Amino acid sequence: MDKYLLEIKDLHTYFTTKRGLIKAANGVSLKVQNGKTLGIVGESGSGKSVTAMSILKLFEHNQKIHSGEIWFDGEKISSLTQNELRKIRGNDISVIFQEPMTSLNPVLTVTRQISEVLMLHQDMTKDQAHARTIELLGLVGISNPEKIAKAYSFQLSGGMSQRVMIAMALACRPKLLIADEPTTALDVTIQAQILKLMNELKDELGTSIIFVTHDLGVINEMADDVAVMYSGQVVESANSKVIFSGKAKYSHPYTEGLMNSIPRLSDEKGKKLEVIPGTVPHPLDLPPGCKFAPRCKYATDKCRVEEPELVEVEKDHHIRCFYPESGVRSDGEK
Repeated sequence: MDKYLLEIKDLHTYFTTKRGLIKAANGVSLKVQNGKTLGIVGESGSGKSVTAMSILKLFEHNQKIHSGEIWFDGEKISSLTQNELRKIRGNDISVIFQEPMTSLNPVLTVTRQISEVLMLHQDMTKDQAHARTIELLGLVGISNPEKIAKAYSFQLSGGMSQRVMIAMALACRPKLLIADEPTTALDVTIQAQILKLMNELKDELGTSIIFVTHDLGVINEMADDVAVMYSGQVVESANSKVIFSGKAKYSHPYTEGLMNSIPRLSDEKGKKLEVIPGTVPHPLDLPPGCKFAPRCKYATDKCRVEEPELVEVEKDHHIRCFYPESGVRSDGEK
């Protein structure tokens, strides 16, 4: 069996707007291992969600894959039509969206929404789908599944709605689960329960997960591998232990900045958090050279003119930087 369930190769996904072309995903390459979780992290506007939604072409009318390839389970799915992708959506690849309250249909009961997925992809009868719905709701930790199955989304809390979304996503036992900021709208306690649930289900069902978030703490909890994105590009990818060890020989300055901005219990009282100066550049006004150079304290004249490639600095550790060796970098030449 191939080690990788999903491979994204040099993906370019663009938005057409009145002001010009927005390169939301600009040369993204990623791999997802069988039965593992890939965490995609970065600030808002970094291209995380666009990359994830490109897998199933869940686009608005002005979005399009300009070039690149997406391979899933040995099949090139980037060349499939929308009709062909419908056979994969919800069946082999499922999505958990950021806002469960707006993703669920308010005029249909929970059992109706989950049953439709089962009847469409699994050829179940109405009674079979209803029985399986009750089973799935129990699987995601809902203690009174029969009652919740009869409820409408507006009658559920945020945490309960998200559990229903997870049950729906897992209905057909997908090989890949895409979770796009699934805990952002939840309080910390419910968030911890949902993350624990997803990890347990991954181990039990062997499902691979792409977990999209801006929260490094969540990535540390969930991911086996990590991809850090900035301005539509992957700037660093590695095993999560490498990213979070704090002892890696190589790192991207953006990843370093993100890690240094995390508060720690060991910090001295009153210590100020480090911040990354500036803001993410507007996608219609990207700087020449390295896209992070205007905010990077190590940037040199070379960084501001030439764009670095994503290169392998160690086995399975890739970085897009001319000076990736942490600990020996000095402040950039002005």
